[in-house]
Amino acid sequence: MKRVFFSVFLALVVFSACQTSEEEKIYQILRQREEAFQKKDLSLYLSCISSDYQDKGEDFKRLKERIEGYFKTFDRIDYRSWDRSVNVAGENAEVVQQIRLEVERGGKRNQHSGTELLFLKKERGKWKIAKGL
Repeated sequence: MKRVFFSVFLALVVFSACQTSEEEKIYQILRQREEAFQKKDLSLYLSCISSDYQDKGEDFKRLKERIEGYFKTFDRIDYRSWDRSVNVAGENAEVVQQIRLEVERGGKRNQHSGTELLFLKKERGKWKIAKGL
């Protein structure tokens, strides 16, 4: 009986560790996106996005153009996220988080706060944002 209990316990620990690892990988990609906003680094930002990105009629190419426009237009972009929940289901994940986006141009500031819902998928072993921006 002890052996069965130990085997089940060990399996749960291993499963839990794998789940945490996937969540940590997702957190890393989200931190990378946040850094890309702060630095206005388009290639870093795009490295977080799936080449199959599709949301509200916007594909990867249009998203790239939109973000590039933001980086050129605004003098400063401050993006912060917190209170995040991650749900991993195989090769897909859903993230719900609170965000604050503040932009500045010519000394004028504009701020947006709210809830962000992102859908990620695993591509060649790496998590990418596939929908929700």
